[in-house]
Amino acid sequence: MSPQPTPGRCPAAHPEDPTGCDGPADAVTIHDRHGAMVTGCVHHGARLLASLDGGQVHPGTVPGAALDAYCRATVLPPFCWLREAQ
Repeated sequence: MSPQPTPGRCPAAHPEDPTGCDGPADAVTIHDRHGAMVTGCVHHGARLLASLDGGQVHPGTVPGAALDAYCRATVLPPFCWLREAQ
């Protein structure tokens, strides 16, 4: 998961991902296959989920946000912020 949260962004935002948050920082919770978890906005939750092998999204404080993050993740390549930087 993300090594250190970036100030002013949700904990799911990867330090190398330059994009801003979309919604509350606790909209969804992302779990990796090893049991680690992190809360985040829908935008960064989706980007993180797309980058995990065996990741799962669970509801946070925003109704419907987990489904939104899941749907967004299905169309994103892993580590999409690296491709966007090229």
